[in-house]
Amino acid sequence: MAFQGRTLKTRLAIVLGLGMAGALFAIWSGVNLTTKQVDFGTAKTTTIVSNDADQSVSSENLDSLLDEKPRPWLLAQSLPLKGPSGNIGERFALGIDTVLRDLNNRGGIAGRPVKVWRIDDGYEPENTLRNTRSFAEEPDVLALFGFFGTPTSKAALPIAKEAGLTLVAPLTGASALRTEGQTGVLHFRASYREEAQRIVNHLVNDGFVRIAVAYQNDAYGKDVLASTVEALQTHDLRAVSTAALPRNSTETKQASETIVKSKPDALIVISLSKTMASLVNNVHRNGSRPQLMTISPTGTKALFRDLPQAAAFGVGVTQVVPFPWDARHPDVASYQRLLRQQQQDLEIEVDFDFYSLEGFMAAQWLVQAMETIAPEITRDRLMNELKRTTPELHRSIDLVFLGSDPWEP
Repeated sequence: MAFQGRTLKTRLAIVLGLGMAGALFAIWSGVNLTTKQVDFGTAKTTTIVSNDADQSVSSENLDSLLDEKPRPWLLAQSLPLKGPSGNIGERFALGIDTVLRDLNNRGGIAGRPVKVWRIDDGYEPENTLRNTRSFAEEPDVLALFGFFGTPTSKAALPIAKEAGLTLVAPLTGASALRTEGQTGVLHFRASYREEAQRIVNHLVNDGFVRIAVAYQNDAYGKDVLASTVEALQTHDLRAVSTAALPRNSTETKQASETIVKSKPDALIVISLSKTMASLVNNVHRNGSRPQLMTISPTGTKALFRDLPQAAAFGVGVTQVVPFPWDARHPDVASYQRLLRQQQQDLEIEVDFDFYSLEGFMAAQWLVQAMETIAPEITRDRLMNELKRTTPELHRSIDLVFLGSDPWEP
């Protein structure tokens, strides 16, 4: 099945697969308008890293950043770099760093590099609170950029507001952070409400009406659950069952039993990949094989890694950026060119994905705003410029299906 592409004039159906040896993988993608268990542990670092000070664009050490000459323009970021969500954080940071490294190699902005004070939070709100308090005490910080997650961003927002800082391009589509009159946040990505509606519309149009929902039992999961329930109501439907999932855990047996008892023909999972993989494995062991759907934070590559090949086949995942292998899109072409150049220079294998593309595009938006107002870059002027350019962003939802046939971009 293919869908009309928002960046393509012709229909696009692309298949991406995971081979028997685990070396080949595929995604069957329709772009539209709009078992093995892996232990939770340190995620493999994929962000470009270099000991060369000219190549480094981020540091956990504030003193090292402020001691640089010339003094850099400073952004602050809290996100997971280790643990079950660490791979997502690393990939998102990779895209951001690709833009900033290119910018700084060309002389920065007004003769000063742009750098990120980046601290790991493990996707735990209490750690994000600690990091944000540190960021709020530093007057050189222009913005809080690229935070990850709903519960973490919600925890940081009151501190950010009090300090006169804005959360720019957080990796969350939560409705709770998009209420009318909301201040202190500037969004880059589409909302979870839009993703949920996209999934439900697809399922109902394909004849799936017994839809179960499993959700992460925190602010993120509950937010998307509410949007999913709302989307079902537009079709005069309600979930045949809902089951809560623990964050950062594979304890999903009880949730799977709740789901299986309701005999769903489709299951929407609102969690991250390892938790989802555990749930799907338990549901399958109990003899249930519903159509599986999830939203963008879960990640396509993460699901390939964490699900058995047979379980991964046909899983639908919404995405909020263009297809990372489609170089006909101008942003994707720039992303591919710079990532290839920088990773090859550092002898790192080139690897494209949705998260690094999202980080890349968000960083481009921020950098363009900074360049427009340079050399007088202040918090207020930067936020005003970002607000001015926000309507120009083209936020829409794509739907990607995991497949079985090998394909190389």
